[in-house]
Amino acid sequence: MGARELLLRLPAWFRFTVITLAVFVCGVVASRPATGVDGVPPSADVIAAANAVEAFAAPSGTHDPHINLPPDFAREMGREPVTVTAPDGTLRVVDASGGCSGPAGDTEWDFGTACRAHDLGYDLLRYAEHKGDPLGPSARKALDDRLTIDLHAQCRLNPRGAEQSCHAVAETYVLGLKFNSWRQRWGPPGHEPVVAWAFGSAVVVFLLLARLHGRKRDELPAPKPVEQDRYATFLRLCSLALLVLGETVATLAHLKNVGTPWLWALQAVPLFFFAGGHANLRSWQAHEGGFGCWVSSRTSWLLRPVLAFVLLWVVVFAALNLLDVEVDAYSRLITHPLWFLGVYLLAVAATPAAAWLHRHSRRTAPFVLTLVTLGVEVARTSTDWKTGGYVNLIVGALLMQQIGFFYADGTLQQVSRRVLAALGAITLPALVFFSGYPRSMMVLGVAQVCLALLARGRVTAWLKGRSWHVVDFARRAPMTVYLAYLAGVGALVGLLGLTQAPIWLVLLLVPLTLLFHRFERRLVRFPRLSHESHRTRLATAAGVVFGTLGVLGFVVSGFLGDGVLVLLPVDPLQNLIHLLLGWYLIHTARTGSCDTRLPWLLTALACVPPMLALDPAPPVVALHAAAIGLAVLAAIPRSRPRTPAATALAATPSPDPLVVAGVPAAVPTR
Repeated sequence: MGARELLLRLPAWFRFTVITLAVFVCGVVASRPATGVDGVPPSADVIAAANAVEAFAAPSGTHDPHINLPPDFAREMGREPVTVTAPDGTLRVVDASGGCSGPAGDTEWDFGTACRAHDLGYDLLRYAEHKGDPLGPSARKALDDRLTIDLHAQCRLNPRGAEQSCHAVAETYVLGLKFNSWRQRWGPPGHEPVVAWAFGSAVVVFLLLARLHGRKRDELPAPKPVEQDRYATFLRLCSLALLVLGETVATLAHLKNVGTPWLWALQAVPLFFFAGGHANLRSWQAHEGGFGCWVSSRTSWLLRPVLAFVLLWVVVFAALNLLDVEVDAYSRLITHPLWFLGVYLLAVAATPAAAWLHRHSRRTAPFVLTLVTLGVEVARTSTDWKTGGYVNLIVGALLMQQIGFFYADGTLQQVSRRVLAALGAITLPALVFFSGYPRSMMVLGVAQVCLALLARGRVTAWLKGRSWHVVDFARRAPMTVYLAYLAGVGALVGLLGLTQAPIWLVLLLVPLTLLFHRFERRLVRFPRLSHESHRTRLATAAGVVFGTLGVLGFVVSGFLGDGVLVLLPVDPLQNLIHLLLGWYLIHTARTGSCDTRLPWLLTALACVPPMLALDPAPPVVALHAAAIGLAVLAAIPRSRPRTPAATALAATPSPDPLVVAGVPAAVPTR
């Protein structure tokens, strides 16, 4: 019995409670900021702030802590500190605008003076952070301990006939205070978007529950076996392995500030999209439905294991973060090689249009894409266009996919070996003159394609033996192989001391790899679709966009930090919402449930949390506001669409690019 079936057997309220608690715990732990000390000696202002914190933590009746404040503290923080005498007779520095932030405020026992002094102490922590050198965890712990002593002392000085109740309220305040300090790693307190985090966590719960209660799939017979090009599959996996290895080496070299001028030899990105173009075109030509049905079926097998992979690491890192294990570097080591998946999603979505161009303008399309690549490169290098590299990466992927179409239709196989050898011999020396990225990728792509075509005969003969079983396993369970690879990398970097990830993490990954393999190889059945509506195409397009944003967002931020994806500020919660939403929309397009209101209402709801940030960037607001508008329009009830789309029936245990080719199309119902 699978986890989904087990959850469905439990009461609805219990399922909701379990998922909500799990999301809440992971969200709280994942929101803890990263730690780090830059080793720079503190300035005189920061030293004064540290001395003031010591005076705040150990008050007396004779020493005025006001004299310990940095000279520019009031101006920098916008405060008006004054010295008062606390109920216990000690001198304190407070700000009149402060107070207790608990649910009962200053309470009937008057905790106000202690809370105001504590608030001003937190301002000292913010002041030191503003000066560029935050104080250590001991400073915040000392201030919190002082408040704990003051609250309980106030209960003894002013019990008001209910001393035990006062101590209970004081302890409640202290527990909430220390929990928040722990969550912020005892660092400088920050003004966080609590509403955005709460709303975002609720959206994650709703999306998980909506997917859990998805409609029951029809039991369909397994598809007929499809003949496939083993060599193209081998090229795709081999280039993928080189790509991941190159990204791992580059990340580790960056962590140790080591140059890698030779790393271009492992950049097999052009070959990956070349082989992917072959698979995409063959699959599209075998499909008998429309754009939405094909793209949703083509991308669902990719997003499903990726989402499970991300959720697995979110839970693992939440547990490690809870134990204060330093895993930020290992987090980025895991997520950075995933960038090609986001670009590949865009390439898959562009396949129907690219196939039409290949059919009607087979020579013009690659030529135009080459000119666009050169134009973007000229604009990037001459105008300091920072996003030009990302644009060229996408255009280059589409160009190599277009060239892969010529391999799929047999055109490249007709080129003589002499021509291929001569072209390869010319392009390899050209790498010396075109060493800059992404110019080197264009030249390297030509060399890799020539080399791949020259080796096709021998490698195809080699794949007829037992070696094909290894390739076939990696084809059917790519994320399992990647998880096992990460276990090996974790052991290596742990032994070499390149990161602070614990060695015992590798022992944890071994059973997780076996469990994930069972999930990835599980047979997935899809229901019959009798039509393809406008909502199907809209859900597919939106799903690809949000899925791409989610994958690339994790590449930028990792599982524990934040970053900027071109123009969009991203964080782990926002990335998870985007990835979940993309997967959910593609699933609804695949099953036909996108014609109901619920998916679009959830889409509009999921686009709200990023807009609730303290200062949302204009691109974030524009993107999610447009998505909300489209979702609201799609939620308006309409008559049943009449566009037929006889989609193929698929029962796929894994990402088989040609599995739909041998399955008969479903007959549209009227």
